Amino acid sequence: MHAHPLHQLWLPAFLLGLTLGVPSVASALTVSGVVKTEAGVAVSNVDLDFIDLCTGDNVFLANDRTAADGTFSITIAAGRYDIHFIPPAGVLASGDMQSLVLVANAALGTVTLHPGRLVSGTVLTPTLTPAANVDIKWVDLVADHRVFLSKTLTDAAGHYSIRVPSGSYSMDFRPAAGSLFGDAERLSLVVGLSDIAGLSDVLTTGVAVTGTVRGQSNTKLKNVDIDLFDDCTGRRIPTAHDNTDINGNFTVIVPPGSYTLALDPPTCDGVEALRQNGVVVSGATALGTYTLRAAVPVSGLVLGPSGLPLVGAKIKFYDVTTVGAPRQGASSDRTDTTGRFSILVPDNTYDVNIEPPVGLNALVYHINNLVTGAGGIDIGTAQLSSGIALSGHVQGPGSNPLLNVNINVLDQVTRVAQRISHDNTDANGNFTVYVNPGVYDLHYDPPVCDLMAPAQAEGIVVTAPTTLPVMNLVTGVHLLGVVTDPSSLPVVNGDLDVYPAGGAGKLYTPGDKTSATGNYDVLVPPGTYDIRYVPSSLTRLRPALRSGVALPTNTTLTPTVLANGWLLSGSVRQQSTSLLLGGVAIELYRPRTAFQAWTPHSTTGLGALTLGTYNFAVDAGTYDIRYVAPPGSGLIDAWSYGVTVSGDLGLADVFMIFPNTGVGPGPNTGLSLAAPSPNPARREVRFTFSVPEGDADLSAWDVAGRRVATLWHGRAAAPVTVRWDGTQDGGGPLHAGLYLVRLTDAHGRSQWRRVTLLP
Repeated sequence: MHAHPLHQLWLPAFLLGLTLGVPSVASALTVSGVVKTEAGVAVSNVDLDFIDLCTGDNVFLANDRTAADGTFSITIAAGRYDIHFIPPAGVLASGDMQSLVLVANAALGTVTLHPGRLVSGTVLTPTLTPAANVDIKWVDLVADHRVFLSKTLTDAAGHYSIRVPSGSYSMDFRPAAGSLFGDAERLSLVVGLSDIAGLSDVLTTGVAVTGTVRGQSNTKLKNVDIDLFDDCTGRRIPTAHDNTDINGNFTVIVPPGSYTLALDPPTCDGVEALRQNGVVVSGATALGTYTLRAAVPVSGLVLGPSGLPLVGAKIKFYDVTTVGAPRQGASSDRTDTTGRFSILVPDNTYDVNIEPPVGLNALVYHINNLVTGAGGIDIGTAQLSSGIALSGHVQGPGSNPLLNVNINVLDQVTRVAQRISHDNTDANGNFTVYVNPGVYDLHYDPPVCDLMAPAQAEGIVVTAPTTLPVMNLVTGVHLLGVVTDPSSLPVVNGDLDVYPAGGAGKLYTPGDKTSATGNYDVLVPPGTYDIRYVPSSLTRLRPALRSGVALPTNTTLTPTVLANGWLLSGSVRQQSTSLLLGGVAIELYRPRTAFQAWTPHSTTGLGALTLGTYNFAVDAGTYDIRYVAPPGSGLIDAWSYGVTVSGDLGLADVFMIFPNTGVGPGPNTGLSLAAPSPNPARREVRFTFSVPEGDADLSAWDVAGRRVATLWHGRAAAPVTVRWDGTQDGGGPLHAGLYLVRLTDAHGRSQWRRVTLLP
């Protein structure tokens, strides 16, 4: 075996043939080897400590020091261990081996200890008095894992002096047990060829967060790791003494804030890890008791696009049996140096994402509806594919880079969110995600604590590596209010759509649903807006509109009251087969006018229970109803004229036909719409069309089904060419992206074309 730089060595379970846990019957094994310096000189009297990763205990061992020739032979029970190598006083630094799994006698060969430089300094309390018994945790920034060093406790004067190998480190200053101080951090320290002295760091103030962790049958779980991640920065908060004690209890000190809590038990416990979002800490907080469910192993092999084993891929599980498909906690959720993983999760059904490590050109690998089974499952081999890099930079006022802005990428046509990894901006405000070729809308979602308004970029065409223009976010203002029905009861789960006054481009506004009390709080840039209040499809309430609402600062609007309407229902079928048709848009017009009523939720359903049916609220009145065939279906739009609504009304089934069926207004004998030219188009696009009889109507529609521009209306018996500059009705330019152009004749027959407008 080659010599190992011990302060960086990590031996995952798979390398020694054990994937989960250890044998239930402890067997005596021998671990042997020799410790030398970089020059190959044997090091005697090196103290070996074995840390049981199941219990967290330092195992008591006899004859646990190297001999005069540097050799050692230790007898120990099978298990999973970290090994610490502590040399006698001198110039050598300590070293360690991590996650060593022993199921048989192990010969470790030659292991190497490296010279260290003295790093010394002082740790103070928040009142600037000496902080004694502070433990200093060192993390290698290159290898991204903790390294063991000896003599890391401060003395009564708060001083420390530690031998540290050359490298780049972060330092976590961990107060003594029972202290009410929080950890201090030094995020970057470069140790070179010289000693470092005179460092000074101050512990932080915080509040206590306490809780208890239990397993099955109320078993007390010891050594469960407790982590809290700051919802604003995304960073893990450093916390001393963050493992449960023998009674399953924990106490950690953190600053007030909003956190995601992670509970990671030792693998040997055979129980799940757990994640809890939205843990708000404003003072001393008791979280109560968490009971971890029994778990089964999910294992597999991950390959990169090159076909080689992929190290450091992250596996995420999402519980599809729970509303919202929340993420399931998972300990040891990265692939090892052989590309393998084995993770404990409760027996359930999951969507699984396998995410590549940072910087690798690879798409997220997705497994849909994975059923684990009572004994667990091996998924086999998953090979990731290459993607296209989509990069950008996000900054706020003063051109300051913004950290932890979440980037969402949506297919502009289907509105399906793409599965991407490492989709939050880094400390420099930069991000790079990988996608397939396509046209996308991007949503920029900053942390709530930053008070920046969300933003969007639309119609991003990706065919090659793409760097986006800088996204400048502005400080937002809160739009607040309440929505009620006519009886003053709250409207729950109502949607707020916010548009620039007089514009057609809807703002991206996450969290824009009304709460159980009917209240809303939406963050938008300062400006003047049209606000649409759209009730749930499960009610008979009608939508409402507030126009020209000025929002220079945080503004609470007067209550919005939604009126009741009448429910209009029915079904749409295909004439020749009588099959129900989903995706048919239903438009209501005042008779003999172009005035279209505002009717949300007016598309026939696509689900198993709602296929081809509609049921939505309308105002009383008389309407001409147009049934618009789904794009690409080839069916002719249908009409129902003079429909009077004075109460809930169920209409007879509507049948839609193909042009050549001879049913209805007669066959299409010349309706023609040529492909747009050019396509994609930047400044101007041309359409050539003809309609044999009657008036022609050429119109543009966005992918949400809204008519945005009328391009032509009149006779077109001979071919007509129309030029469109990408403006909408009213004269304003449309956002870049995909649009649908429809040619309709006097009989309601239509043809569709797609055109992409470039920025």
